Amino acid sequence: MTKEGPIPPRNADVTCLRIGAMDFDGSDPALHSFRKNIQTVPANRLLLQDGEDSGKIIIVIDGWLATSKSSMNGEVQLIDFLLPGDAADPTSADGKTAGLSIEAVTDALVCVIPLPAWHAMLAASPRLARANEIVQAAERTRLSERMLRLGRGSAQSRIAYALIELCLRLKPLGLSENCAFHLPLTQQHIGDFTGLTAVHVCRTLRRFVRNGLVDTADHMDIRINNLSALAEVAGTDPDRLATEITPVLG
Repeated sequence: MTKEGPIPPRNADVTCLRIGAMDFDGSDPALHSFRKNIQTVPANRLLLQDGEDSGKIIIVIDGWLATSKSSMNGEVQLIDFLLPGDAADPTSADGKTAGLSIEAVTDALVCVIPLPAWHAMLAASPRLARANEIVQAAERTRLSERMLRLGRGSAQSRIAYALIELCLRLKPLGLSENCAFHLPLTQQHIGDFTGLTAVHVCRTLRRFVRNGLVDTADHMDIRINNLSALAEVAGTDPDRLATEITPVLG
């Protein structure tokens, strides 16, 4: 991962921005504020380091970001993947420093808004405030589901759940169809996400393939062949999960 100088802005072609399930287009005053704060981020660029001065909101317009926490001896746990429409507030309770790191997994387009400006925008736009509430609620549910499996689940249940979660999150973005989707991730990413080694991830995915649950190709195209069986391994109900972790208009 690298962290370099200023990231050049790119806002001329952004005519609509989505937060959760809500679109903000040229008729919405919020879009003007968004457009002034758009940045391009190359893959593997570190946007924010745990412990640094933070005080900003990061909204994903395009691409994948990952949030993570590192121990003092260098062990890494990926906390979440941020997809288009997600909004992350990395600021800790002191109101100043970041409580986690944020890195671009792929080339990405993001909107970075200082916290005071973001709070003013939320106060001025009930629609924006509602969109943000829905996104944060979906994030809380995802984290609780993964925490359950990190603390109590087997390797198979962790990976099965991760595949189902990502499949469900990609579907409303038009990036998952008939349980087939692309993950721009390495097995190390998946291991850091599920608390496993890359070797363990490889073995578990091979077992799923042998059992006909999934197919994999080309690092990492995924097709879930038997969603109900994979969900049984994960210990989840996909229909209920989709309503709880996917932002929808309430």
